[in-house]
Amino acid sequence: VTDKDYLGQYLLIYFGFTFCPDICPQEMEKQTRAVELIDESLGPVVTPVFISVDPARDTPPMVDEYCQDFHPRIAGLTGTPEQVKAVSRAYRVYYNEGIRNSDKDYLIDHSIIHYFVGKDGKFIEFFGKNMTAQEMANKMKVAIKQDQDKAAARKARRGVEEADED
Repeated sequence: VTDKDYLGQYLLIYFGFTFCPDICPQEMEKQTRAVELIDESLGPVVTPVFISVDPARDTPPMVDEYCQDFHPRIAGLTGTPEQVKAVSRAYRVYYNEGIRNSDKDYLIDHSIIHYFVGKDGKFIEFFGKNMTAQEMANKMKVAIKQDQDKAAARKARRGVEEADED
């Protein structure tokens, strides 16, 4: 899976790891609520995405199961350490393995940011830990409405009518 697979969709991306004891579950709940708020007003136009920064422990089945605990549409992604590093760098996500008690017992310090990406694959906005789901949804709605208005204006200039208009 690459970013090209998601062209044509708005994305709300969060980086974390399934063994995270507190922050990731809280942020995933917030992501879920923000997406639900968008769904209620605009329909399912935003795809929630979770990208693991712990490829050593987070297998694809583990990531899928983790994501299903939050929202049925969350795309859970992981990969090789090199792939995770590449996507993390692309979004300027910080992550660093903490103190290891054993091969399977460690935490990962990481950025606590949600990234809103447009249908064209370009970054639109980021939302930090202190922003509520409602505030995130409000900002996403504004950007989506602006895109919809621009698309309608382009169609009007070309004389193309909406197929679903009465």
